[in-house]
Amino acid sequence: MGEEREPGSIVMIQPSVREKVSWFLSPSKSHMIRWLLLASISNGETEIAFTGSPGDDIHSMASCIEKMGIRIEKNKNSWIVYGKGTNGLTHTNETLDCGNSGTTMRFLIPQVACFSSPMTLDGDWTLRNRHLSSSTDSIRRLGANISTNNEKMGAPYSICGPLKPGKTQLDTSLSSQSLSALVLVSPRISGPIEIQTKGESVSNRHAALTFEIAQLTGCATSWSDDSKSFIIHPWTPKCPDKVTIPSDLSLAAFGIVAATAHAATLEILNPTKPTDGIGAEIIYNIIQKQDTSPMDLDLRDCNDLLPALSAYLAMGPGGRIRNAAHARFKESDRISKTVEMLECFGINVKAFEDGIETEGKQIPTRPTEIVNVYGDHRLFMTAACIASKTGGEITDNGVWSITDPSFPIQIGF
Repeated sequence: MGEEREPGSIVMIQPSVREKVSWFLSPSKSHMIRWLLLASISNGETEIAFTGSPGDDIHSMASCIEKMGIRIEKNKNSWIVYGKGTNGLTHTNETLDCGNSGTTMRFLIPQVACFSSPMTLDGDWTLRNRHLSSSTDSIRRLGANISTNNEKMGAPYSICGPLKPGKTQLDTSLSSQSLSALVLVSPRISGPIEIQTKGESVSNRHAALTFEIAQLTGCATSWSDDSKSFIIHPWTPKCPDKVTIPSDLSLAAFGIVAATAHAATLEILNPTKPTDGIGAEIIYNIIQKQDTSPMDLDLRDCNDLLPALSAYLAMGPGGRIRNAAHARFKESDRISKTVEMLECFGINVKAFEDGIETEGKQIPTRPTEIVNVYGDHRLFMTAACIASKTGGEITDNGVWSITDPSFPIQIGF
């Protein structure tokens, strides 16, 4: 529970030559984790269909839900959730292991706070190093008790409720997930929650996705980009009989890195609609780019793209990534660690508080030392795509499975 996966394990990637890069996208964890949770508190069966293999983060959410008494039938191309209604989740004395998934932990913090007996949430070593203060503070204001023996104030958390209707405040300048979590717990609370946000909100497309899915199941509150307050009334979720999860467009960024490193053509085998990109639709602008002028990329709503797009800009047209300061609070400080990782390949980029800037047309070289990716799957996948051209050794074997179990096949190691 909460241990680092294979500490010190190294992946050796041999250089190769590729004229074409074909990339298959795994199912979107943002969509699927939300549907898993709502389906579990809906009445009856919900089939969740997808293509490809769900990543470990999705399995983490499913495992926690199953420990709280919900049956999930897992088939090759669909999972069936047997929901038990708003009172169907049951208390467990088992620790709920969120693995590497910050989304799972943030979404479950208020869910377990609905019980009047304590429950424990834990995660891997990267999640234990993340202080989720916005999520924990928000449920304290609604009557929950939460404690931790972690000196960094991270997991494991012991949480005891029950949550009560009332007012709470959220800092959404680092993540929108604490807001989404309160929306998704509202069906289990006896009255409305009034939410006041502070700070300049980020990842707004993910918050909008939560409200959209909630509305599809009966929630009356809608999303507005410029709203600073929301009143969420409890509702009885009624999920569709079948939902289809789109592919994760953010993963196409790694195909772009591989294709750029090899000066190869790129084919996305299962592209999703731009409206399902939740911020990552800027990928299509990059794929379709015809000129070689530097790019200015705003990642306020898609900071997960920062490692891959930093590599792309450095090997390609050059440019600036901005409005991604919240990327510093992921599994790693993705701005400083991206700079460090790229330097291993002889690529120089300049860090800013909110992003990076780089000259283009840089040619990567084989690292002389092992590339440390600090348990961050997006750093690993970016480094591996470059190393498929140069060769190299990279830490944290297996970390790619958090989002893309098929990644080694795509890269060829």
